[in-house]
Order: sequence, then structure tokens, then C-alpha cells
Amino acid sequence: MQKTFSCFFLPIRTFLFIAACGISYAQALPESDAIRPVPSPQGFSETGTTLSEFEGRYKVGNTTCTVVPIKMAFEIKWVKGQGVMHFFFEKITPDGKSIFVSKDFGKGRDKFIFDDNLYNAGLFIRADRKVFKVERLKSSTKN
Repeated sequence: MQKTFSCFFLPIRTFLFIAACGISYAQALPESDAIRPVPSPQGFSETGTTLSEFEGRYKVGNTTCTVVPIKMAFEIKWVKGQGVMHFFFEKITPDGKSIFVSKDFGKGRDKFIFDDNLYNAGLFIRADRKVFKVERLKSSTKN
């Protein structure tokens, strides 16, 4: 009976010791900028005519598209086209340009390259390397 009793509580004591050490260690960690969201110049919540997200309606060359954030991607629906495309955030360049890329289906990737983190203007580079000017349309504001 004594042996069964100690075999039962040894794993529980070990677990509690490890949990206590983990909690103590976690409380000592400083906040990291890598996991804290970076506010835009206007703040986290945007109102008025400025959005700080890659979303809304954009003029791309002589056509337009609508961008809707979905989970970990951005769904692009082109006025001149069928279906949707999915773009993913790739990186921010050293000069502060945000890049979003499409999946590569064997013909290369399409890219949106924005001038800054406000996503109002930039370039669209199609997989065939043709370049189009991108501009957010004013009617794409949140109400």
C-alpha cells in the first residue's frame, strides 16, 4: 500500500514542480517587440478615410480589385476575372515596403509591393513581370 501511494504522488509532485518553474520563468520574461503589434501613425483603430490594413478596393492599372482579409491570407477578387486569388504577407523590405505574394502555380508569383504600411499606393508585379501602378480607391473606407 505504501509503495502504491508514493508511486501515485511522485508524478504529480514532479508535474507541479515543473509547472511552478515554468510560471516563474514566464513571469520574468520581458515583453518582446516581435510579438507586440506595431501601430500605424494613426493608431490601431482606423476611422475616416485611412485604413492601415491591406483591404478594400484598389485600382490596379486599368482594372480594379477588392481585397478582403481572411484568416492568414488576403482574398483578391478582380473585376476583370473569375474566381479569387489568395495573397500572403511575405516581408517588409529594409526601406519599409510591404510585400504580399500569391501562390506559385507553376508560372511564378504575383506581387503587391506597397510604399509603406498604410497600403494606399504601390506596384503590382504580375508573374509575367508586367508592372502596374496600385492605388487604394477612396470609397474603400470603413464606416
